[in-house]
Amino acid sequence: MTGPRRGSRRQAEAQLDLGRYVSRLENVVYKGISERATHFDLSPLDVYLLMTCMEMKECTATQLALLLPVDASRISRLVTGLVDMGLLRRRRLRNDRRVVMLRLSPKGEETTSQVTEQMQTYYSKLTEGMNEREMRAFEATAMRIIANYEAMQES
Repeated sequence: MTGPRRGSRRQAEAQLDLGRYVSRLENVVYKGISERATHFDLSPLDVYLLMTCMEMKECTATQLALLLPVDASRISRLVTGLVDMGLLRRRRLRNDRRVVMLRLSPKGEETTSQVTEQMQTYYSKLTEGMNEREMRAFEATAMRIIANYEAMQES
């Protein structure tokens, strides 16, 4: 038998550092969101929630809890705060009054668009010098890791 190939050794080392890389990347992204969110009196989680609502058009708090890295009670508090700020609207379904749908208000749409624009500028600076091929490879790698995680959760 021969020893491990050099490429597989590098791959193993990179896998060991995956948590460190992801943590550092998350920190850089989170700090960027935090700096921009404070201009609107929002937290980074508020921004994530608003951006998710914008993307989904209309959703429930339960759907948000599945997509955001916090529990349902925290989602409820975030939603209440954003409703109080006039950024989100609640609507009960006529056919099932227990279900509350959430959607951005016009003020919420405007605020979310402004934050999103600022984040896009920030992301452009973070990815400066990366070409389209590198960005696609980064996306493919991230999506593969996410898919592997989701497959582990299903089994």
